[in-house]
Order: sequence, then C-alpha cells, then structure tokens
Amino acid sequence: MKKMDEIMELLTEEIEGFNRSIGKLEELSKKWDSLNIKADSSNIEYYIKDFLRQQGRILEIYKKRTVETNLRIKSATLVPRWLITLCCIAICTLMLTLGYFGYHFIQFEKIKEEAFGKGREGAIFELRGYFEDHPIIYSDFQKWAKKKDSVSRQE
Repeated sequence: MKKMDEIMELLTEEIEGFNRSIGKLEELSKKWDSLNIKADSSNIEYYIKDFLRQQGRILEIYKKRTVETNLRIKSATLVPRWLITLCCIAICTLMLTLGYFGYHFIQFEKIKEEAFGKGREGAIFELRGYFEDHPIIYSDFQKWAKKKDSVSRQE
C-alpha cells in the first residue's frame, strides 16, 4: 500500500505539472493568435537592387580592363623594333664587309700571280744577260740543272 500511495502521489504531481504546461501553452497560443506579422520585402529589394548596381559597375570596369589588356597583348613584342633594326644594319654591314674582303682577296691573288709572272720574266731577263756575259757559268748551270732534273725524276 505504501507503494501505491507513493505512485499515486507521483502521478498527482505529474498531472499538476502537465496542467501547468498546458496553461502556459494556452497563454502562448493566445499571444500567437494576437500577433500580426507583415511580410515586407522592400528592404530586401533595396539591398538586391543596390547589389546588382554595384555588380554592374564592377562588370563594366572588368570589361574595360579586359579590352585594354587585350590591346596591350596584341601590341606587345618580344624584341624591340630598334633591336631588330640594329641587327639588320649589323648583318648588312657584315655582308658588305665580307663581300669587300672576298673581292679584295680574289684581286690580291690575281695581283700576286701577275707580280710573280713579272718577277719571273724580269729574273729570266736578268739571268740571260748575266749568262750571256759569263758563258762558263751558263754551261755549269746547265750541268747542274740536268743533275737536278735527274734527281727529281728519280724521287
């Protein structure tokens, strides 16, 4: 029985607590029913319009900068024009110099051959005069030349 009394007491306390909770819920429900909420989206619309305006300005700025960057990229060169001009001038100068020295070298060889021929003719002319003046030396020269020819043919 004691236990039954305890259980009954507990149930009574729980019922009282439940009744209090229901009373509070009823009060809240009355307040909720009397509460009027207006759906006003004007502030949100203002913020959205302002945000869209700012985004439009930023987009315009980005478009201008993109166009400017594209123009700069198109006009950019890896090598400056003055350097290209300088290289062309240097190559032309080099070609002219090589051409001049090539021509000069060819002419030098011709001049050298002509001078050698003139010197040979002059030497032969002088030797004839010398050999005509000294016939004994001429005969010794002929003997020496024959020996020289025979030695060079053997080799």
